[in-house]
Amino acid sequence: MQKWAPRLVLALAAGALLAQGTASAADPLRITKPVQVTKEDLNPGRTYNAPNLLADPSNPKHIVGAFADFRTRRCNLVRSTDGGQSWKVMTDSSPVPDAYPACMQNNSNIFHGELAFGGNGTLYYLTSGWDVGDRELSKLNAPATAAGNRLGNFSVVLGRSTNLGDTWEHTIVRNARGKQGDQIEDNRPVTGLVVQPRGGSDDIVHATWQRSLPAPVAPNLEPNRVLAAVSTDGGRTFSEPTDLTSEVFKSNAVRADALKLQSTVTTLPPAGASTTTTTAPAAGSRAAKPDDAVNFGGRNPAMTMDGKGNVYVLWHSSTANLTPAPPLGYFLSKSTDRGKTWSTAQAGSFDRRNGFGSRLAWSAEGGPNGTLHWVAMGSEDPDIASYNTVYYRQSTDGGAKWSERRRLPEVDPKELKGQYIPNIATAPNGRVDVVWWDTRDDPGVRSNDVYYTNSNDNGKTWSKNARITDQSINRTYGVWGVNFDMSSPPGIASTDRVAVFGWDDTRFTDTKQGDSATLGGGTSDIFSAAVQFEAVGGGTSAATKVVLAGVVGLLAVGLILLAVALATRRRAGGPPLAKQPGSKAPAGVS
Repeated sequence: MQKWAPRLVLALAAGALLAQGTASAADPLRITKPVQVTKEDLNPGRTYNAPNLLADPSNPKHIVGAFADFRTRRCNLVRSTDGGQSWKVMTDSSPVPDAYPACMQNNSNIFHGELAFGGNGTLYYLTSGWDVGDRELSKLNAPATAAGNRLGNFSVVLGRSTNLGDTWEHTIVRNARGKQGDQIEDNRPVTGLVVQPRGGSDDIVHATWQRSLPAPVAPNLEPNRVLAAVSTDGGRTFSEPTDLTSEVFKSNAVRADALKLQSTVTTLPPAGASTTTTTAPAAGSRAAKPDDAVNFGGRNPAMTMDGKGNVYVLWHSSTANLTPAPPLGYFLSKSTDRGKTWSTAQAGSFDRRNGFGSRLAWSAEGGPNGTLHWVAMGSEDPDIASYNTVYYRQSTDGGAKWSERRRLPEVDPKELKGQYIPNIATAPNGRVDVVWWDTRDDPGVRSNDVYYTNSNDNGKTWSKNARITDQSINRTYGVWGVNFDMSSPPGIASTDRVAVFGWDDTRFTDTKQGDSATLGGGTSDIFSAAVQFEAVGGGTSAATKVVLAGVVGLLAVGLILLAVALATRRRAGGPPLAKQPGSKAPAGVS
């Protein structure tokens, strides 16, 4: 065999590997065909929200999802054991106790159940819990609100499963049952759950939610509050909740930042009047003291935990008795001692461009503190009603400083094609996945699609927006219709090899049958699809990638040496190729 033959083989192998790596990087996302998760339910009135998805870190093929069934007002679990290719609705067991069967939270931009995995594969499920009697009892103790809604006591409940949802143990995290008068307590929505694994029975479980006291009336309304509670025994018992909003608004500077954008309150003049009158709040009321901490609170907390067990709760401001209400401000509460104490600071000034729907995730990339990843809705022009898009921020110093917001949708803002209610998740390998509802394929905002982008360099650059849904979702029907106010973000579960998505879909609505043809009727099924990622060698381990990279590097060095040898021979005037003694040259070579 000629000396050049092994060199040529090495060169061809190196070229093939290098070409394969280049092709993989340039390939478009591999999006699977959507599957109907709730295909076993044939009830013509079925209405589900988008599921809150999560992958089991100990077995990435196990994907679970929390969802609400709006016919029954109950929450349950869907489960996949093959990475999202097929699903089972766990109808034989319930993550909520029988005494608190309803979970529906009557709030937009949220999931109706939060999920987290702990030690030994323990699955936790947090949601609001109540029964019809909780609302009926309140009618005897408090009047109807100004909007005509009856008040009710809504509690917080936790389900704990060691067999991926086959059976559940239950804990009442916050019991509001039986409260009366001004103490009637609405603990909804429940929006945050993180767990520090410690073997299952000793897991540290953190929960956060929004609480309101709906009985007080104007001009002495009680603002919403953000509460957090912790369990150190695997979710069997919980501490009394901590109000994360109670201290930060004692700062004169924080309140001034909010009130500087509040305009003068005036009312329209009565018929025939020539001047505008000003409404003065009742003396001694909370409304008469706008610059008072009692008028400030918080809403819709989002929670995550870093690798050191530090817990972060991102929430936006809420006010009462201030007319008009100031724009939203963002705040971050942090605990470094397992929820015993909390510190809170502003994460963004009060700004009319700020929006709802914040979600928070953490990854180990970006330095010793890792990176906090934050997505939320927002607007460049708040004077355009209902127009929002999706922005991303990050912090690499534990939330002390945040980057400027970055717009993720690749849509010209002048076209007014909005993006709404984003969700975010991080894969173990550091990939950041972001998904949202998008109207770019229907500017009329009566239908939307699920769109997605990801970052493989810790948020520095983002992939081209990808449409996940195979057809637009008609929002004339289903739970989004006529402001039924049950819209959730799209679900997302991130593993190294796949990102699995879930959404509510109205495609099977029979528009020719009865109420289904009216606005707000019809069916909402759960659908799922996935983006598949393939690394070098089709999903090999990190160690194997290092080995392959080393092989490619050695082959590249071999190519360089071969080129140098050939050039040396040519300069020396010798033949470019030489035969080994006693060997035969290939055909065409002499």
